[in-house]
Amino acid sequence: MAKKITGPQMIVANRLLDGRVVFMRTDGSWSTVAGDAGTAEDEAGVAALETLAQKSAHANEVLSIEVIQATTRDGKPFPAHMKFAMQATGPSVRTDLGYQVSPNWER
Repeated sequence: MAKKITGPQMIVANRLLDGRVVFMRTDGSWSTVAGDAGTAEDEAGVAALETLAQKSAHANEVLSIEVIQATTRDGKPFPAHMKFAMQATGPSVRTDLGYQVSPNWER
């Protein structure tokens, strides 16, 4: 049974290269920044995003593709569910480490 679309949806996956959570942009590329994610608000839009995501999965770029509910934070898309919001922001026990320090913390 298909999921009922209620509000904006985004696609999240794990990058096979390093396991990092990534968000799909509307052009089919992936970003580690949730605000870069493409969103869709109807079944056709979500299906189009899923088709792009499956191409990346078949190319062994990502796995665990999931369509999730999105919300808006500072005018940009952000995961609505706590699990995905925590994946997007990094560790919650050490705010001096992880994604919340800087977008370039891995470099």
